[in-house]
Amino acid sequence: MTQFWVIIPAAGVGKRMASAQPKQYLLLNGKTILDTTIEKFLEHPQIAGIAVGVSPDDEYWQHSEWAGNPQVVRFDGGAERSETVLNGLQVLMAIGIADDASVLVHDAARPLISEAALTRIMAHTGEQGALLAIPCKDTLKLAEEQRATATVDRSVIWQAQTPQKFPLMALYQGIANAMEEGIAITDESSAMELMGWKPDLIEGESHNLKITVPEDLIIAQALLSIHPAQN
Repeated sequence: MTQFWVIIPAAGVGKRMASAQPKQYLLLNGKTILDTTIEKFLEHPQIAGIAVGVSPDDEYWQHSEWAGNPQVVRFDGGAERSETVLNGLQVLMAIGIADDASVLVHDAARPLISEAALTRIMAHTGEQGALLAIPCKDTLKLAEEQRATATVDRSVIWQAQTPQKFPLMALYQGIANAMEEGIAITDESSAMELMGWKPDLIEGESHNLKITVPEDLIIAQALLSIHPAQN
């Protein structure tokens, strides 16, 4: 059974959450969002280890229940998500993970990832990587000055989720190239797309939401109470 390393970038402050502390350290069912996310991966039999990137001046990580876990490696994150992921890839290189080994990158604020979804993306065997995503259900509009100018064909639109899975060195080169060219990337797939890759879309789940604004925390809490075993 193939084993995977996971990088969880958790160095952000989550400004849209309007909280006094980084959103990954807000409580969800009595645990921090970050601890809950880490737990979901440690519970999966195919996870070899997790590299967690936190701010160099992070005051919260030391209190994490996973801070001393031998499967969890803490490293210094950067100012942007892409820089944190790049640092994480360097950490994996330093501990001897093979250049062609597939690694997973997952948002710290997606604590509802299911074992089934993880298994689906880890079972993927395509050569150009993969990411969890869900087909768009809503009608989408192009706009100018808050006026609708056209309707977008939603049949070709997917909403990206995480984890996203790519070979270690290829992902490193993709992110490094984008940063060198000054191109802002919001996920790992976008970096690989700039290199001509066409990652496979593995259907995810709607409850794998990213906690971004205060109401997301309420929704996540409700989902956990409804499907505690599944999530």
